[in-house]
Amino acid sequence: MIFIPSLILDILTGATGSVVFEILGYFWGIGMWVWFSVQVGTTGTSPGMRTVGLKCVGKSTGQTLGAGMAIARWLLHIIDSLICLIGWLFPLWDSERQTLADKIIGSVVVREPAQGFSLMPKR
Repeated sequence: MIFIPSLILDILTGATGSVVFEILGYFWGIGMWVWFSVQVGTTGTSPGMRTVGLKCVGKSTGQTLGAGMAIARWLLHIIDSLICLIGWLFPLWDSERQTLADKIIGSVVVREPAQGFSLMPKR
């Protein structure tokens, strides 16, 4: 869902040399990740998380994070990547299976029954 439009915009950027397609590609990518983050914040799941049976909730409350905190969590994943991807590996040895971003935000990812793929969460 993110890859195909991005690929098309990259091809158009290369073929035309136009910066417009490149800028559209950036807006597309950022827009999609914000949309997924808002879904995680409001329902606890993104399309991929629903498909594999995961839900992101606040560690202390067990409730969804809210859109703002979910976007902050997404941005904090940059730290997970900047430190040689070590932040992404934290769940392998952490007793609560949190990434570094999850520790900072105070969220945990828990198992729940998997659903079929859907772009929009079922309410």
